[in-house]
Amino acid sequence: MDLFAQISADTPSALSRADGLGTLKAFLPLAGKHYAAERNFDKGRGQHLSVSWLSAYIRRRLITETEILQAVQARHNFSSSEKFISEVFWRTYFKGWLEMRPSIWSQWLTEMPAGLADSRYLQACSGKTDIACFNEWAAELRETGYLHNHARMWFASIWIFTLELPWQWGAAFFMQWLRDGDPASNTLSWRWVAGLHSRGKHYLACAENIEKFTQNRFAPYGALNEGAMSLTGAEPPLAVEPHWPALPARKRYVLVIHGEDCHPESWTLAGAPEAVIVLPSWMGNLVLDSQNRLRDRGLDRLEDTALADTAGRAQAHFDCPVHLLASSEGGAMDEMDIAMLARQISALASQYDVQNMTTSYLPVGAWRQNFATLADCLAPENIHIDQVIREYDRSCWPYAKRGFFPFKENIPRWLRDFS
Repeated sequence: MDLFAQISADTPSALSRADGLGTLKAFLPLAGKHYAAERNFDKGRGQHLSVSWLSAYIRRRLITETEILQAVQARHNFSSSEKFISEVFWRTYFKGWLEMRPSIWSQWLTEMPAGLADSRYLQACSGKTDIACFNEWAAELRETGYLHNHARMWFASIWIFTLELPWQWGAAFFMQWLRDGDPASNTLSWRWVAGLHSRGKHYLACAENIEKFTQNRFAPYGALNEGAMSLTGAEPPLAVEPHWPALPARKRYVLVIHGEDCHPESWTLAGAPEAVIVLPSWMGNLVLDSQNRLRDRGLDRLEDTALADTAGRAQAHFDCPVHLLASSEGGAMDEMDIAMLARQISALASQYDVQNMTTSYLPVGAWRQNFATLADCLAPENIHIDQVIREYDRSCWPYAKRGFFPFKENIPRWLRDFS
């Protein structure tokens, strides 16, 4: 199957590890000098053929960063592939940065919902502005769940500095529709554009740059605020490194899989599980108010395909019963529904006569929030849940205490360690 042809026609309607590996294989020849030369060009929907298309798979770890880095190193030398490798590590940096400052996410959740009914927000999201390129990007995002990375930067800059809308609202629009929407990458990218991540260093979209890198499709001269000052705000909180979990002691347990990490075959585990439980995708969503959720229900359905694929692989790998807990068609996701889910899980624990469960580490985001509620519901049943963390995360995340460039200095060492 020609994966690039499929992508250019439309974004895939399902996610699987096999398709992720196929997409990586198709992209590998382009990951060196071609990517470095062409990566900034947004040629329009259906024509994004110089980027990897791996983000939706990495977001759910259907394929892992380590696998991607190893494959790229096997094909290209570091000097030719450095641009692509740096993009992989930008995501890692953002994950680690937010992990040590989780209040940034919590604050965004409280600040963002107030704008979702604002007429200015609705007009911008509908692509009803006087800026043609912005309108096209808004439509592409809603209709495909994807935007080229350069377009994401332009869009965010126009949103903040030309339309003068709160960055929190724009981050909400992206999270609602992006197939690769990630709490860390999305929230912190918007803060970076605004000048709140690296204080005073903001990103301004300019017409000349847009004209060049859209290959003359758009030339919004006179329509953009190209002289805006950086936003101001409170200093980010100091980094506080969490207590990373240790490998749990060997004991009988049930393995629990969630949408943050869909490759349990590569988890470090203390023996084989008695059974596997795969959680429903709505655990990765949040109710914001009576009208809005963190992400569109279509993204829940997309994530369900990834979780179903993971369930099949888990059954083959662990050779034990697998329980794929069904998603509610209505997308239920309040504490009462989590309590009902906990009763299902408690019954399975009794069925297998275990009181211990193991899952992969849950980073900051909706999955972690809902899982914490689930764990609280299971605690009275004396069910204990251990988390295991990937060595990649344990090695890289603690270095995200400052900016990306001090973090980046460690990349050659990490590439050697994970080769």
